[in-house]
Amino acid sequence: MLISQLTRALVRRPLRPCKLVSATALSGRRWQSTDSKVRNIGIIAHIDAGKTTTTERMLYYSGLTNRIGDVDQGDTVMDYLPAERSRGITITAAAITFNWADHKINLIDTPGHADFTFEVLRSIRVLDGAVTVLDGVAGVEAQTEKVWKQANEMGIPKIVFVNKMDRAGAGFGRAVREVVAKLNTRVAIANIPYFSNPDSADSQFQGVVDVIDKKVIVWTPESDGKQVMVEEIDPEKHGKLHDECVNARTALIETLCELDEALVEEFLEIDDYMAMPSQSIKRALRSATISRQVTPVLCGASFKNIGVQPLLEAVIDYLPAPLDMPAPRAITKLPSVVVKNKKNDKAISSVSKVRPEESITIDPSNDKYTCALAFKVVNDPMKGILVFVRVYSGRLQQGTVLLNTSNGQKERVTKLLQMQADETIEVRSVETGNIGVIVGSKDIKTGDTLVAHSKKKDGAHLLDSREKGLHLHPIAVPPPVFFVAIEPMTLADKRGMELALEILLREDPSLHLSYDYDSDQTLLSGMGELHLEIAKDRLTNDLKAKVEMGKIMISYKETITQDTDVVENTSFDETGASATVRVTVEPVPIEGDGLPDQAELLTHDNNYISYPDISQAHPLFSTQEFHNAVRAGSLPALAKSGKQARLPLHSLHINVHSLSVSDDMTNTSVVSTAVRLAAEQALEALSKEAYAIMEPVMNVRVILNEEDIGTVVNDLSGHRRGHIVSLSENENPGDSKDEESDDAGFYRDLAESTYVPHDHTLYLSKHDARLTSRQTVVHARVPLPKMVGYLNSLRSMTQGRGTYLMDFYRYDYVQSDRVAEVIDSI
Repeated sequence: MLISQLTRALVRRPLRPCKLVSATALSGRRWQSTDSKVRNIGIIAHIDAGKTTTTERMLYYSGLTNRIGDVDQGDTVMDYLPAERSRGITITAAAITFNWADHKINLIDTPGHADFTFEVLRSIRVLDGAVTVLDGVAGVEAQTEKVWKQANEMGIPKIVFVNKMDRAGAGFGRAVREVVAKLNTRVAIANIPYFSNPDSADSQFQGVVDVIDKKVIVWTPESDGKQVMVEEIDPEKHGKLHDECVNARTALIETLCELDEALVEEFLEIDDYMAMPSQSIKRALRSATISRQVTPVLCGASFKNIGVQPLLEAVIDYLPAPLDMPAPRAITKLPSVVVKNKKNDKAISSVSKVRPEESITIDPSNDKYTCALAFKVVNDPMKGILVFVRVYSGRLQQGTVLLNTSNGQKERVTKLLQMQADETIEVRSVETGNIGVIVGSKDIKTGDTLVAHSKKKDGAHLLDSREKGLHLHPIAVPPPVFFVAIEPMTLADKRGMELALEILLREDPSLHLSYDYDSDQTLLSGMGELHLEIAKDRLTNDLKAKVEMGKIMISYKETITQDTDVVENTSFDETGASATVRVTVEPVPIEGDGLPDQAELLTHDNNYISYPDISQAHPLFSTQEFHNAVRAGSLPALAKSGKQARLPLHSLHINVHSLSVSDDMTNTSVVSTAVRLAAEQALEALSKEAYAIMEPVMNVRVILNEEDIGTVVNDLSGHRRGHIVSLSENENPGDSKDEESDDAGFYRDLAESTYVPHDHTLYLSKHDARLTSRQTVVHARVPLPKMVGYLNSLRSMTQGRGTYLMDFYRYDYVQSDRVAEVIDSI
C-alpha cells in the first residue's frame, strides 16, 4: 500500500498524529506536556557521520520546517553560526524543540570534532537519552568511542543509528559487531536493511525491515522521504528476507528474555517467535534500554531520506522520559558558621567551623522548589545573552526571582523562550524535565545552579540554608593547551575587545583568558587549533571586535624544581593595622602525590594553596574570610612569569605556614598584601636554574591495521619523542584497568556470537579491509608539539586506514635536549 505519511504505517497502535503548535499559538503560554511525553535527547557521533543531516530530516518530518537543510549547501537549521555553515561542521551544541507523535522532543545536536569536547560534555550533562549515529562504512570511530564513554559515565541510555547504508562498502552487520566489541554493550536489532536486487551489482539500499512489527518499509527513490510502501513481510513473497526477519526477531526475543521474566512467561505460553506481540517486545526493550542492559540498533541513509521516521519512533518508544531516569544528585555546601563566646552581646572569641558538603538527591516531584542547571550561554546579536537551562524540579516561570547558588546573586527572570535553533518562541514557564532559555541574564555562566520558590515568584528568601547552598555537580572544564595573543587595533578599541572577550568566555568556559605582564599581551587559550580559529572568527565577525591576533601556539608553562626558603613578611594598611605571614612555594609533584590533604586547587594551571591554622587569628573575622584573603593574595603572585622563558607559572603550591594579625585590623586586605609579597619574594629568590619549562603531554590512541604497527610505533617513539604505553586489540577507551580489559575481552567474544544479518554488499566492495586485517590500538603519551599535523602523517603511513584520538594527559618537563628548541619557538 502507498501511504503519504510514514507515521501512519509504522505505529501498531492507533495513529499518533504529530501535533504541531505554531509560534503564534505558543507565544505567551506554557507547554502543556507531562513528563512522560518529554524526551531530552542528544545526537552524538564522530565528525561527518551524518548527525546534522539526520537532525535536519527529523525537523522536516516533524513539520517544524518546510524544507530540508543541506550541510553542503550551508543552509541547515541546526548549524546556524556562519562558521558552522562555512566549514560544514557542528561547532556549538544547538538546541531545538519539536513534536513527534504527541511527544515533545528537546534535541541537542553536538559537535563531532575533538576540539569541541566541552560542548559535548555540557550537553550530555542535561540529557536523558542519546542517539549515536555511525557511518555505515567507517563503523565505530575514535570520537564515537570517546563520547560513548562520556555518556556511559553519566548513565545515559542510547540508541544506535547506522547511517549511510546507501554507500559502497557499508556493512550493517559489521557495524553492529563493532558496537558490541568496541562500545561494550549488548545490542537489540530493531530493524535490518532492505536492498533491491540483493547480491547483484546494481543492488540499492531502499528501506528497512521492521523486525518487531514484521513490516517491510520501502522509501520511494528520489523523494523527500514522505512517500513509502509498507507491507507485511510474507514468507512466500519475500523468501530470504522473511527468513532473515525470523532470525532477527528470534535473536531479539532471546536477548530480551534473558533480562525480562514477564517476557519469558509470555513466550512460554505462545512458543512462537513470530507470534509474540509487538507491544510486549517493545515494553521489554524499553525497560532494558533505560536500564542500559541493551542498546537498540536501527539503520538508514539520512541523506537519501531513508529510515529517519523509524528512528524518531524508537526515540519515543525506547528512550526515557525525565522521570524514568534516576533523580539527579547534588551537593549542598552550607556556609561557615562562627561559634562565639558572648559577653554583653559582644564576641570576645570565636571559632569558625566549615560544615562538610552533604550529598543529596533532587526530588523532581517537589513542586515548591525550583532547581535548574545552566548548561550553555549564548550571545545573540538581537536578543542579548541567552542562558540554556534544564529544570530538575519545580517550575521555572517568568517573573521568578532566581538565586544563583554559585555566586549568591539574585536575578529576576524577565523572559523565557523555547529554542528552534536560531528561532525562538516565548513561553510563560518551563516545567520539570524540560529545557528552556532565560533571556537577559547579567551574571549566570555555564555550570551555575539556579534555585527559586516555585509557588512565590519573590520567594527566594523563603528557601532554607540547604536549598540556598545547593550545587548540581559542575561541568569539568579541561585545561587549555593552545593559545593566541590578542591586541586591540587601536587604544580606542581596547574596551570593545574586553567586552567581546567577556561574552566569548561566558559562552565557552573551555576558553581561558590571561595577561602576560612582560609582553603586555592578552592571551586567549583553548582546547585545540580549530577551537581557537573559531574563537577568532567569533570575535572579529560576530562580536565585531577590532583586534589583531598572533599565531596560534602551544601553551608552554614554567614551574620550579625545588622548594623556596621560608619568607616572612609583615605588611601594614593605611590605618596601621598589620598582618604577618610565613610562606614557602613548592613544586607540585608531576604524579600528583605528596600534597597536603588540605591543599586546595587554586587555578586551572594546577596551582594549589594550603592555609594556616587561623581559628584564633581574630575574633571578628571567620575562617572563610581569612581563606578568601589568602587566596586573593596568592593569585597575583602566581600571575608572574618564570625565569627560563617568561612563561606562565604552573604546578606550584603556595604553603602559608602561619598568619597573625593585629587586634586593630578592620578588613582583611592587609592579609592579601602580606601573602602576595611573601610569595613573590620567595619565587624571586630562586635562581634561573631552579625553573623548568613544561609542555602539555597528550594521551594518544592510534587505531590501525596490524601491518602498520611497526612504522607507526617507530614514528611515535622516535621522531615524536613519545612513550608507548601499550599495544592491544581494538577495545573500549579507558582500558588500562584490569576489570575493564576483562570486560573488553568478554564483549569481543560476545560480538562474534551476536546475530547480525548477512552483509551481502561487502563482497561487491573493496572497502572492507577491516574484515581481512585485524586492528590494533597503540596507546602512547606524546608531547603535544610533536603531534601538530599528525593526521596527515598517519594517513601517509597507513595508506589512509589509520585513525587516532587524542586528549590531555598532564603537563610534564620538556626533555633537556629540547629546551633550546622550545625557547626558540616561543
